[in-house]
Amino acid sequence: MAEMNENEISRMRQEAIRRMQEMQRRAQGLFGSNAPAGTDAPPSQPQDTLQGQPQKELFRLAGIPIDEEKALIGMLIYILYKQGADVKLLLALGYLML
Repeated sequence: MAEMNENEISRMRQEAIRRMQEMQRRAQGLFGSNAPAGTDAPPSQPQDTLQGQPQKELFRLAGIPIDEEKALIGMLIYILYKQGADVKLLLALGYLML
């Protein structure tokens, strides 16, 4: 194998750093602000807090705040309803949304 000169090593190092930063940006987009500590990821947006608890409200429906979990349960209820699921199961999932 031919020996590499300093310019080639430096170019490869810079390319590896660029690829690592690109992967971190992609991961930041997929996983939100859960990037590992010590990365050069951009700072996350400040979250609204209510009594020290982060608020994950997506939108309001008839005055009821809808967060990620409630939206997910709502979609699950809809899918199960369309598949003919038991009404008791649908009501139990609806109760979890309260």
